[in-house]
Amino acid sequence: MGKAADLSEFDRGPIVMARRLGTTIIETARLVGCSRSAVVSINAKWINDGDTSSRRQSVGRPCVIKEEGYRKLSRLVKQNRRQTVAQLTAEYNAGPSASVLEHTVQRTLLDI
Repeated sequence: MGKAADLSEFDRGPIVMARRLGTTIIETARLVGCSRSAVVSINAKWINDGDTSSRRQSVGRPCVIKEEGYRKLSRLVKQNRRQTVAQLTAEYNAGPSASVLEHTVQRTLLDI
């Protein structure tokens, strides 16, 4: 089971403001529609750091092919549409960018 989604900045603001105005934790949680523990942690983060933004890290390995790589790969495909994935991978890896596997190129082509 995954973690629950983070509260948006739109929901974090009223939590901080309600607590600063003196409402209780339970009243604030009912007002915003979140758990009491979320109200406590957001308020504590505001008091300690002066910021309520979430620093949750993304999961998984970072993408090797970024936006520029998408454009390069689509340009290579438009030059010759009959190329195989192995040929496209060889052309893509010939440039100065990071080398990628055929499977990565194939997955990226499916995304494009």
